[in-house]
Amino acid sequence: MKKYLRYILPVCLAGSLCASCTDFFETDSAGVLKTEGQRYQDETTARAGLFGLLQGLQRIGDNYVIMGELRGDLMDVTENSSQELRDISRFEVDAENSYLKEREYYSLINNCNYYIHRLDTTISRREDDNSYPVKILRPYMAQAKTLRAWCYLQLCLDYGRVKYADEPFLDVSRPVEMQALDLDGLLPVLIRDLEGVLPWMVSDDTPVSSGWMQGNADPGFAGSVQYEGYTANQLMLPVRFVLGELYMWNQDFQKAAQVYYDLIYWNQLYVSSSYVNSYNETTLLPAGENWTNQFSGFSYYDILTAIPFTDEYTDNSSALSKMFTTSYVLAPSQALIDMFDDQSYSINTKPVTGDLRGAYGTYYDKEETVDGSETERPYVDKYNYMQKNENAYVVLCRTALVYLRYAEAVNRLGKPKLAFYGVLKYGLSKNTFEIYNDLLKDELTGEPWIDFGLTSSGDIGMFDVNSGLHGRGCGSQNLELDPTFVIEACASSADTLLQVEDKLLTEYALETSLEGNRFHDLMRVARYRNDPSWLADKVAAKFPEGEREAIRAKLLNRQNWYLPTTVEFGEK
Repeated sequence: MKKYLRYILPVCLAGSLCASCTDFFETDSAGVLKTEGQRYQDETTARAGLFGLLQGLQRIGDNYVIMGELRGDLMDVTENSSQELRDISRFEVDAENSYLKEREYYSLINNCNYYIHRLDTTISRREDDNSYPVKILRPYMAQAKTLRAWCYLQLCLDYGRVKYADEPFLDVSRPVEMQALDLDGLLPVLIRDLEGVLPWMVSDDTPVSSGWMQGNADPGFAGSVQYEGYTANQLMLPVRFVLGELYMWNQDFQKAAQVYYDLIYWNQLYVSSSYVNSYNETTLLPAGENWTNQFSGFSYYDILTAIPFTDEYTDNSSALSKMFTTSYVLAPSQALIDMFDDQSYSINTKPVTGDLRGAYGTYYDKEETVDGSETERPYVDKYNYMQKNENAYVVLCRTALVYLRYAEAVNRLGKPKLAFYGVLKYGLSKNTFEIYNDLLKDELTGEPWIDFGLTSSGDIGMFDVNSGLHGRGCGSQNLELDPTFVIEACASSADTLLQVEDKLLTEYALETSLEGNRFHDLMRVARYRNDPSWLADKVAAKFPEGEREAIRAKLLNRQNWYLPTTVEFGEK
């Protein structure tokens, strides 16, 4: 990614902004941005500035995965782990822990603020094939605000509160107004901001047919533009995806369902049946192993956004693969392994157990001599596949995750069969709606965000290839014919909702484990249910029996979910 790494924002000083996060918020600090009045008034400088912002993600990519997974139930420490990693796992992190990246998040936010305030969105040009002006820099503004919103959300989820500012620290003589916001205070601010710029992903002066694709993450670039093997839009966060995340945390499920649907529709995303690990239907032994191809293939339609790294520059490299293998300081938890092993299927009426995305894609077992005796240890190899041109990357958004988020939202809207049978088992398509009409018809009530082929207009037929996500672990056809993978009868609709939500959380683990989302996924569902014990039980389950109750008791207090902050908030 040499070209990507050389697009440096002139003020991208994340590594030298300040000596500490506390200093960052002191108006007499020397750690403020030093600028020469740089402005972005054409696409060349706007593009370079945007790529400079994206470079800042490299400083937090590994941290996003470690903090998002090691505090959850799917990742564990090993005998080789440092005390700092053990402290993260046990929720005993102190402010000196070197894995804390609060300062880097705030530095990136400050650079976003600078870029936003120096980007001239009134600049327009006349396109060759149109007689009217197009405001060419608005999509760049939308992407910068999306990146800023994502950073603020991650900070608030990890640290409990943020110091919010939408202006950059430029001059010690000019204080910047800041607000101390918790999640409930932050969400409306970020939602309002992104709702305001969402239309800018399509030029308001240009018809959709000749302008940017609505909701696309890629301002000003055609999908064919490549940077060392990466399409430009794979380096940027889709506005609709981040807005959907905000809606989910705000429990506005209808808006979330709509925005995820729009992202799926406008970007033509579908759950591919190509990425399936399957059993031989005769021998009931593992046969095809294709699930990891979505990572090594790195198609835009599978991986929407990634943080790319390179080994050429030390500061921009990822240590994750070595942490999982060479140094073996991180490993899949026994809880995750059990989750893969406990999945059961019926193939040719014969029972089979084990989801093949586990030992044939996420981890592998290796016989080793430890302390003089032979033992079998699990190694994560998922990150060995997450490479492009020999450079590692960390996934932030992929199609499977978008569909799971959509399922989570529609289930909360009282459509559990659409979530379970549509997303997990059969796939969302016109064929599914017709073949299983008796099963689904009471939930197909006409909302625009459930139209996966119910109309024949336009290119809605693209959903004909949609397959069930859960079948990736056993073979899609095997799952479709399996009479045992069903929603079990419940006493009430509320119980059915919770049952399907539990199944979705399992599917998050089977499909997206160790990618950085898990602890926040647990937090979000515990927030829906107003039940910290739900999170506490799941996380405690990965610990040895003698330690579980202490961990559970600690996590019953929501304040213990958060990392220690070095920011001075003062009185609220």
